[in-house]
Amino acid sequence: MRILILAPRPPWPPIDGGRLAMARLAEGLAHAGADVEVLALNPKKHRVDPGGAPLPLRAVDIDTSRPSLGALRSAPLLVARFVSEHFRRALDETIRRFRPDVVQIESPFLLPYARQAKSALVVLRSLNVEFQIWERLAGQSRNPLRRAALRAVAASLRRYEVRQLDTPDAIVTITRDDAATFRALGCTKPIHVAPCGVAVGPPSEPEPLTAGFIGSLDFRPNQEAVQWIVSRLWPLVRSKLPAARLSIAGSSPPSWLRDAAYVGPVPDANAFMARQSVMLAPLFAGGGMRIKVLEAMALGKPVVATTLGAGGIDVTPGQDIMIADDLASFADAVVQLLQDPVAAARLGHAARESVRTRYDNQAIARALLGFYGER
Repeated sequence: MRILILAPRPPWPPIDGGRLAMARLAEGLAHAGADVEVLALNPKKHRVDPGGAPLPLRAVDIDTSRPSLGALRSAPLLVARFVSEHFRRALDETIRRFRPDVVQIESPFLLPYARQAKSALVVLRSLNVEFQIWERLAGQSRNPLRRAALRAVAASLRRYEVRQLDTPDAIVTITRDDAATFRALGCTKPIHVAPCGVAVGPPSEPEPLTAGFIGSLDFRPNQEAVQWIVSRLWPLVRSKLPAARLSIAGSSPPSWLRDAAYVGPVPDANAFMARQSVMLAPLFAGGGMRIKVLEAMALGKPVVATTLGAGGIDVTPGQDIMIADDLASFADAVVQLLQDPVAAARLGHAARESVRTRYDNQAIARALLGFYGER
């Protein structure tokens, strides 16, 4: 089976959760026997050197800050900025040469290209229900003007996503909740749930009294999480445990994140997480599955998360993860794990075993290939 993956940015190097989710599945499909190629946009704001990718990859440079007027007439701004004539030509060339059986589109923002792949099975792989992210951000905003702007974005994305539900031949979601949402919105096409998979690595010895957060820092839910960590959580943790150290890593940080906690984009996310005693995931908006939480658990890291931060992952609070939805209990959980390395190691070990049995990347890829074969 020949599978062409269309990606909004190159999956490699896998320096953030979205890239990691794309890379893991692409590698899993290839390992399961599929012939896999990737055609990706390479946005100016997040441009990377995709050299050294383990699978055939063509990256097309694009400036997403300058959408064309033609694209804006038919799609919301967040979608129109991904429309590129250069990418259209690259897609036509790739389809003629590669003749894919399946075109797997890694974002609803790339659905404007679906018509070019009509000779193949066109599948949308959705990591989130996008409009829900913006609805949650609007619900949290205290600024009336910002809240109104976020609601307008959410409404335009909702109209777009509902209108596009039956554009692909099938949809692959990463959580059952997202699958149920698409059905409730009126999707009539086949839906398959394929969680993000992990490759379980060996446990590592952390640096004492360290806590970390990693994520793409131009993603608004991650920005909200980091602001909460820096301004509210960490002062409370330090008041109880002055020796504790915080590290925040990720690409494209906002201008206000320029303090000692920010360590910059890191070339190896797993190496960063391996050094931490505790990983933090205080998400208050978003959807789908938090890939970095899954990866941290696979490394045997104890994780403290909000309910939404652990969303989409099959976990047992207190057994393989700590869940806390208010400031005081979140800080208490972090301090407890930092002060008790034995308890932290026990939680991390349980986390590692949980994801080993539930999120094996090869099993997930084989099941998805079976779904494609039935279409």
